[in-house]
Amino acid sequence: MDDFRKLFLRGLAALVPTLLTIAILVWSYRLINDNVGVHITKGLLWLCSEIREEPALPLDVERDSLTYGTQINELHDSGQPLTLEYKIIHHKSLSDPDPEKRARYEKLRNKVLWQIAFRKYRFHLLGFFIAIILVYFVGFFLASFIGRTSWRAAESLLYRVPLIRAIYPHIKQVTDFLLSDRKVEFSSVVAVRYPSKDIWSLGLSTGGPMSEVQDASPDELVTVFIPSSPTPVTGYVIQVPRKDTIQLNITIDEALRFSISGGVIKPGTALPAKMA
Repeated sequence: MDDFRKLFLRGLAALVPTLLTIAILVWSYRLINDNVGVHITKGLLWLCSEIREEPALPLDVERDSLTYGTQINELHDSGQPLTLEYKIIHHKSLSDPDPEKRARYEKLRNKVLWQIAFRKYRFHLLGFFIAIILVYFVGFFLASFIGRTSWRAAESLLYRVPLIRAIYPHIKQVTDFLLSDRKVEFSSVVAVRYPSKDIWSLGLSTGGPMSEVQDASPDELVTVFIPSSPTPVTGYVIQVPRKDTIQLNITIDEALRFSISGGVIKPGTALPAKMA
């Protein structure tokens, strides 16, 4: 059982990041496609049906209407489930003597043929790719001075709406953290007395402190990230006097290896074969 638990956890650790990555990508696709891409596809479908009566793409109307249509609780003579599109295409009103009624059903038939063509040739993906391009141009617009100014004005209005202002700022913090292209940059490696005066901890200097904290302190402060071991992506952020830190002449990579290995791999020593 010990071996099973160890190997199971090892396999889980290998698979979970990949599965979560795939799940996030699928969720992102559905988010964009269901909220933007679908409406673009409907617009393209309407535009195509208005410009051209029938699709120029090759269609087997009899078979494709059964294959790519919306199934209903009826059966075709062949035993295949009937579809709503098949019944519309073969509706008797298409031969109605009334020209207005016949024209109305012919227009509906042509629209159904376009729907079948879109499904058969996967034109819904076109709506998704157009949505991606639109998102890109939104980002391009927001990168300009006018775009930034307009977006700040729109956000200031959102912050005034009672229900939205209780939700939007928190969601924005999460999305800014995940999607922002700004990266945390460490300037140097330091040793700092933390969590007590008699203990030295390895830290990564990230720059100056918050202005309010600096104004309340008589000493020059520095912000230091104290990485946890063996997972240095988590840790603590402290603001301490610069005089209480020691500048270390090692690289950030060496400091992270020291933290990950629990102090086994010291700066200047060779990497073990398994960690090379």
